[in-house]
Amino acid sequence: MKKFVFLAIVFLLLATSFALELNSGVLYSFSGQLLYGVEFNTLSNLVNGPSTTSGFSLMYITDVAEKHFGAIGGQAKYDINLEIGRISLYGFGGMLFPVFEFGFEKITSIVRVGAKYYIGNIIVNSGIYSLYLIDSTKLEGIEFSIGYTF
Repeated sequence: MKKFVFLAIVFLLLATSFALELNSGVLYSFSGQLLYGVEFNTLSNLVNGPSTTSGFSLMYITDVAEKHFGAIGGQAKYDINLEIGRISLYGFGGMLFPVFEFGFEKITSIVRVGAKYYIGNIIVNSGIYSLYLIDSTKLEGIEFSIGYTF
């Protein structure tokens, strides 16, 4: 019972300290590969600067057949309030690693930039990405995802 109370308190602190986002979508590389991604963001409710927030991101990227990557990094975004809603320009940078064959020598990098459009709690995201694989190949392309913010 003590563990449950402790976990409930930690969850409530996280829920009030961070805005949570869950996104799912596709990443299409300019070389013709189609990847699928699921992303979980924790963005601080505290504003770092005028209309600017930052937080941590976790991402899972796969082509379903043979590539399975995890990504951990930081994300910063700049909010612009318009008459049609809120648009956020964001940047993400972090490390990319193979999920099933993890090794510190296999860690590479991923960079993403784009824009998010918030329709109430629904997020429509579009951007570009660049990720580097351990065999020195680079995948670059466009991404599109839809998500929900809590």
